[in-house]
Amino acid sequence: MQFAVEQVVNSLRTFKSRRDSLLHEDVDTFAHHFERFVEFCDADPLTRSVLDPLATKIIADVNDWWTTATNYQPNLSFPSDRDAEFALRYQLIKSALANPDHVTSLGIAHGKAEMGEQVELFRALVVRPFVEDLSQRLGTAADLATPEARAVQAIPLNRIPATTEVRIFLSHKSIDKPLVHRYYQALKVIGFDPWLDESDMLAGSNLERELLRGFEQSCAAVFFITKNFVDQNYLATEVDYAVQQKRKKGKKFAIITLCCTEASQVPGLLTPYVYKDICNDLDGFNELVKALPIELGPPRWKTDVV
Repeated sequence: MQFAVEQVVNSLRTFKSRRDSLLHEDVDTFAHHFERFVEFCDADPLTRSVLDPLATKIIADVNDWWTTATNYQPNLSFPSDRDAEFALRYQLIKSALANPDHVTSLGIAHGKAEMGEQVELFRALVVRPFVEDLSQRLGTAADLATPEARAVQAIPLNRIPATTEVRIFLSHKSIDKPLVHRYYQALKVIGFDPWLDESDMLAGSNLERELLRGFEQSCAAVFFITKNFVDQNYLATEVDYAVQQKRKKGKKFAIITLCCTEASQVPGLLTPYVYKDICNDLDGFNELVKALPIELGPPRWKTDVV
């Protein structure tokens, strides 16, 4: 079946919105997002073009699966064939929407007494694998090199960070502002979201509170060690905040120290982390990007080229 480009793009955008709400919103609103997702799957032509051929070709024994998955010795078996597994998961989702007690019974059979735990178990065992597979199949069905197709196909959901997690905190002495501003502009150009005090702190805001917020929303802290760097006052506070975030976030937070020519001594708390001597901005920027826990997106043509 052929679809117009605009129709494909709209389908993929709506699918991504329904999918992300279903997988990431709180369990209190799960039922609402679950119903909206299934309604979309039933009505959207592009999604139906993926689901309908399998529905007619593969007959899944849904009742038998629920029986074996919720008895006193529960068995969570799925077909080895990918298409058959996909079809079964969709039928399980449809049956759970019609009979929410299935979700409760599944949770109880696996020792989940709280409703929230039961929903999370169902979401993990049935919903998430189906949605991730459907994402791949829709990307293939769309057959378009669009950002929307890449958004639903290219990256596993567990690798997509929240928008409040991906800032890059740039720590420096005020006298080194011209140096740091070059890094700030370069990071912005390639799609990152750096944090810099002059642009991210409103006049009259509490400095300590805004610094902490900046670190909490970041995936990395970059310390520019020049001959002007002194580990005291607010710079010392920033070192402490960075170490605190590293302990809290683990691999999802990087501490990056760039030591310029004739740099001051690196604070002791920073020496266990990424530590590079640099002689120019290009070297420094290269080391910074390599050390980040997030990566640049897939290559794509500029709009003025196509």
